[in-house]
Amino acid sequence: MIVIAMILKTAFGIVLVSMVARFLAQMARADFYNPLAQTVIKITDPFLKPMRRIIPPIGGLDTSSLLGLFLGQMLLAVLLFLVSGNNLAAYFPNILIWSIIAVAALILTVIQWSMIIVGISSFILMGQPNPFISFIGQMIEPFVGPFRKLNLQVGMLDLSFLIAFLVIIIIKDVILLEGVAQFVGTTRLSGFYIGL
Repeated sequence: MIVIAMILKTAFGIVLVSMVARFLAQMARADFYNPLAQTVIKITDPFLKPMRRIIPPIGGLDTSSLLGLFLGQMLLAVLLFLVSGNNLAAYFPNILIWSIIAVAALILTVIQWSMIIVGISSFILMGQPNPFISFIGQMIEPFVGPFRKLNLQVGMLDLSFLIAFLVIIIIKDVILLEGVAQFVGTTRLSGFYIGL
């Protein structure tokens, strides 16, 4: 049972994180000729291409990626419930609600880890170009950019980057996972999703 759950979470994790990367990159209008972007496209195309024929983007948002994330999170939770032997019917309303919360949490988690990767690599690479880091940096720029306008550069240290990181933690952990979950009043199903 544990091995099956680990395999499911790993397989779904790769696809769902790639969908988040595609969603963020499209939102940021990142360079899709980048090698990392091409990998993300190859991973997500089998799942998103059929949906793109039916679901158009709305207001510049890649709605097919968002729907794919929701369906992926929900399917993973259902499969993990079945594997664990829990009563699926009793928890299905919770699964639907937490699937929506899990999509937002995963997007914020990917942004957090992307910021960590970009932050650490800026010290290691010391300004040398790297296509992978360049793509990740483009992907998170819509979230970091507004904080850069605060102009909180202290020597080599960019405090605006740190403030953006803290704001994302507050949004994810305090507002989303605690506030929304408490407001909705459902049992937290964190072990059944990617990003929670």
